[in-house]
Amino acid sequence: MNANIIPPKANMRLNRIKKMSCFLKAGVLIYFAVYPLSLIALKVRAVQTTIKVGDQSFSTLREIPPVLKTYEALCTCLYLLAVIAVYRLLNLYEKGIIFSAENVSQIRRLGQLAVFYGVLTACLPVFESPQIQFPPTLPLAILGSPGVIAGCLTVIIAWVMDEGRKIQEEQELTV
Repeated sequence: MNANIIPPKANMRLNRIKKMSCFLKAGVLIYFAVYPLSLIALKVRAVQTTIKVGDQSFSTLREIPPVLKTYEALCTCLYLLAVIAVYRLLNLYEKGIIFSAENVSQIRRLGQLAVFYGVLTACLPVFESPQIQFPPTLPLAILGSPGVIAGCLTVIIAWVMDEGRKIQEEQELTV
């Protein structure tokens, strides 16, 4: 049997993956283009009295300490990088590229970003305190953070996919 011929059932499954990834890409674009614009439009109409950063509330942007502004900027950057990685991954799936080095790279990147985000959110009490103090429970908070756990699992899945991809490439070379 020729390994390069795609059976009809596999072609149907691949088409389903392509359609779903196209649908999710459209959803991501709508969420990150239309939703922020609608929020901005609503904020212009309604005056918000408090700005919430972590567990603290502030009445103006100037009251927010620079450390918390930096924290929020880092969280936003990690979030946007994760959105870009998801969009690239969905783009590959839409093209029908399922097991490739680029897929593994994007999945690994998502896992790493989740780990960084989990560490950052676990360290929020350090940023909120007026003096930089590391609480003794910080290592446990980092290890127990859902972002860190999910990120580590995602990185492991990327490693497994990479091994599967290598086995698939070796099998294609076998006559």
